[in-house]
Amino acid sequence: MTVITTNLLSLKGQSHLSRSQSQLAASMERLATGLRVNSAKDDAAGQAIASRMEATLRAGTTLTRGINDGISLMQTADGGLNGINDILHRSRELAIQAANGTLSNADRASIDAEYQQLAKEIDRIAFGTEAFGKTPLAPAEPRPLPVKVGSAPHITELLEPSFNRFSSGTRSLAYIPAGATNVMLEIDSLSFDDDIQIFTTDGKHLIGTPVEGDHSDYVWQYRNVSDATSADAMLITNANGFDADAAYDASLLQDSAGSHDPDSPPIVLDYNGMRIAYSGDGDRLALDTADEDSTEFNDGRLANNMLERVTFDKVTESLLVFVIGEGAFNARASWDEMPIEYEDPEPPMGPVSTPTDIPVSAGFGQGVDKITVGPTPADSHSLGLDDVALDPREKALEAMQKLQQAMGQVDGYRSQYGALHNRFESVIGTLEQEQVSLGAARSRIADADFAKEMSDMIKANIFQQAGSAMLAQANQAPQEIMSLLA
Repeated sequence: MTVITTNLLSLKGQSHLSRSQSQLAASMERLATGLRVNSAKDDAAGQAIASRMEATLRAGTTLTRGINDGISLMQTADGGLNGINDILHRSRELAIQAANGTLSNADRASIDAEYQQLAKEIDRIAFGTEAFGKTPLAPAEPRPLPVKVGSAPHITELLEPSFNRFSSGTRSLAYIPAGATNVMLEIDSLSFDDDIQIFTTDGKHLIGTPVEGDHSDYVWQYRNVSDATSADAMLITNANGFDADAAYDASLLQDSAGSHDPDSPPIVLDYNGMRIAYSGDGDRLALDTADEDSTEFNDGRLANNMLERVTFDKVTESLLVFVIGEGAFNARASWDEMPIEYEDPEPPMGPVSTPTDIPVSAGFGQGVDKITVGPTPADSHSLGLDDVALDPREKALEAMQKLQQAMGQVDGYRSQYGALHNRFESVIGTLEQEQVSLGAARSRIADADFAKEMSDMIKANIFQQAGSAMLAQANQAPQEIMSLLA
């Protein structure tokens, strides 16, 4: 049947031309993107599978970067441990040298001074070794601050076996808690007149130089303290650690005017179960007791006899330590037992080392697997070197054992890092192989086959050209019908 209202040939041609255009567009998109699956309409299941694989592939790349960061952290920590290990070897050499009985006290003191500086360097390395905001060699727990008595710090917070420089004044230097044993406190006044003063917390002046009287000491005069009243106002305060109802009391004061000997202390005070020995004040040697106007002993300057020493066999009540005088002095202290009471809650002091979690697996739909790099605290406290000293000889012998234990602890840390380093490199190798295999699988699903797509594009292009030509022919059919009416 021949009709003019419905051109069936044209409609069929348009339909085939539309399909060929769609096929041509799909082939061109795949060739342009390189992907067979560009949207869910191309392959709904394949698109979902490829998306999951893509998530796992990207996770693997990120995991590898994170693991390499973990390796860098461990290498940084191992470098710090290597430096600490070298210091421990040198410290042990010094301990062996200090244990030699042929050394004089001065020689051994010099060796101990070097060791104390090395111990400080261990702490500097431990607290200063940092990577990615982590301090792996710092203490594993926050270091607490000992309780203060007024503003007076615990003696362990300020003094150590080697000399350090301080300033004198009417503020308490430190306090010694009850329970301490075999405490030795020593100052070097550096040619200026600075004197040790020991007080109880209720105001008793036990050891030192007199505040008032015919032979009151220059150090008090320099600080404008001339009697009990001025001592109460400037010295016996709550801020300095004294009791609220404390008052200056010099009834037990042991003054060593006319004698001075650090090695054989001329003054011994027995008080409240304590035996306190005092070397005396070096600038009071020239006291002429027959001459009430003698002031030679009290001129505030020393050419020699600058060392003062106080020892306590045990401490039965808290004692306050002052150094009164003109300005600067060196001080040190040692002890056998030293109780420490901490603030509650314990405030942190300095950085701490914490566990570091390194993710090593995070496949799509799976949980995150991780390897934990544990803390490796290597500061002097964590290594058990708190009370190590090389003077006297007995302490040097003890130090050798403690230093060996510290070296073993550091070696254990380094072994731990070495084992984890090897494990992480194995994980990276596994991830790299997984990336290759999973990438190939995703490619087979989502990537375009260029040879096939090129062939399909040419085929679709030919069909489009043929369809266009046939559509033109189909549109000529109504014209032929018009010729029948002519």
